[in-house]
Amino acid sequence: MAGTRTGTGGSGRLWTGALAGYVASRSMDAATTWFHARQSEASRKREQEIAPGGMLVQLGKQLGRVRGRDLDDAAAARVGLAVHRTFGVTYGVLAAALVRRGVSPMVAGPLVGAGAFLVVDEGTSLSTMTAYPLVSHARGVVGHATHGLVTGLLLRLTGRP
Repeated sequence: MAGTRTGTGGSGRLWTGALAGYVASRSMDAATTWFHARQSEASRKREQEIAPGGMLVQLGKQLGRVRGRDLDDAAAARVGLAVHRTFGVTYGVLAAALVRRGVSPMVAGPLVGAGAFLVVDEGTSLSTMTAYPLVSHARGVVGHATHGLVTGLLLRLTGRP
């Protein structure tokens, strides 16, 4: 049956993409946490001034306000993380869809990662883009590059020749 194939075609590739996107999202978190720990104290302080609690907390608070709720930092962080994971999984599915169309996994993963950086990280923060230290943008590049490479590698490893 075409819908149960797990090779280079069929819906199995998309499920593989979702799983790869999840693993890549966790890998991205590890890379950005490592990078953040090496940033200067001044750059971390500036980020906290712009987005107290971090971007995921701010995202969660914004989404809570849309629903008419004032979320505390812990609840907002959970909402923000859920959205972050959902995006990560979606990026994996998008990369898998490109692979189904004949794009190499090692091109599809980084391509989707770069697009995510440009659209989600940079595109949604145009109003505050120049307020952030350059190193904050560099951390986004490292994170999305990690996501793209891990996604591409996992899709490559799970594909059949």
